Amino acid sequence: MAETSRLTGSAEAPYTKAKNAALRLLTHRQRAEAEIKRRLEGRFASEVVDRTISDLRRQGLLDDAAFAREWRNSREKFRPRGAGLIRQELQRMGVDREIIQDALSDFDSSANAYQAGSKYAAKLSVEDAAAFRRKLGGFLHRRGFGGEVIGQTIDRIWQELLDPLDSQIDGDGQSD
Repeated sequence: MAETSRLTGSAEAPYTKAKNAALRLLTHRQRAEAEIKRRLEGRFASEVVDRTISDLRRQGLLDDAAFAREWRNSREKFRPRGAGLIRQELQRMGVDREIIQDALSDFDSSANAYQAGSKYAAKLSVEDAAAFRRKLGGFLHRRGFGGEVIGQTIDRIWQELLDPLDSQIDGDGQSD
């Protein structure tokens, strides 16, 4: 009896270690299933990794759809990017294309470009319109926004910088 218990316990040790390793990864941030699998595969047998992934999924700790939505929300809030760049990031992490498409279904490129561009534009000089447009356009392009969105965003930010409301209109909306 004690021998059987010891054998079962030793068979559980790799699983326990794999699950603990996965849980440590998940304490930092949500992760895609493929990310966890990739990190565990080199250290544990494939049966142990599969069991760990399956158990984490069953417990609700691994959910690629929730992860993709959270990644998108985080990007929108802290580091705005274009949908194409977010799509590439999620694909690199192993998220399924259909899940990515669903997570980005109502993505607002204009709002994200404006948010990213506004912060950056505050650092730019408005003395040279061409330089302002070139620098802001390059910045937005590097963040994965498309040409039409970039143009609209630059025009909007430029107009806001040139036409500050506080000096031209009094409290009742009438010009001085």
